[in-house]
Amino acid sequence: MTWDDARFERFVEATIRMARHQLPGYGRPHVILPYPPKEELTCIAAVRNLPSRLEAHGLVAESVAMAPYVARAVQRYARRALEDSDEYERLQADFSEPRNGVIGRTFDACETDFKAKSNEGRVLAVCRLGALYPFGHVSAILEGLYLRGVTTTLAVVYPGTADGTALSFLGRLDPTGAYRGHIVT
Repeated sequence: MTWDDARFERFVEATIRMARHQLPGYGRPHVILPYPPKEELTCIAAVRNLPSRLEAHGLVAESVAMAPYVARAVQRYARRALEDSDEYERLQADFSEPRNGVIGRTFDACETDFKAKSNEGRVLAVCRLGALYPFGHVSAILEGLYLRGVTTTLAVVYPGTADGTALSFLGRLDPTGAYRGHIVT
């Protein structure tokens, strides 16, 4: 699987339709574009141009990378030594506990920014999701943001593959069908 310009064009069109409430999205205003992880640099270039393309259609848009939020969530581990087995157990619990671990801390790190941008009616192009591996699924981030009040259109570029509504993150995690939104295939 390589970068598919035609599929990216369908992604742009679907994002415009979702922002204009012309696409149902199965209950969530998310448009998801799976792409081959080896095409990350091509994807970054395409996402950098996405806001201006959406603005040409009368929408306000901004790219938001998740990697800095994940980095903030795990920052404390880089600064402290693990001196005994209890600290290693806490570290393992943080890395594997979806609600209170790294994913939960990532929500905490990005919630205010996403809400502020959401309140301004922007389409948010969410990228650099590979940083979430191996802490959790992208679906957990998307659902958590929605439940925390981020209801603006999210145009999500997803490093992985799609089989219908089942997405496989980075080709490493078992496919999950927990995505509510429009998946561009």
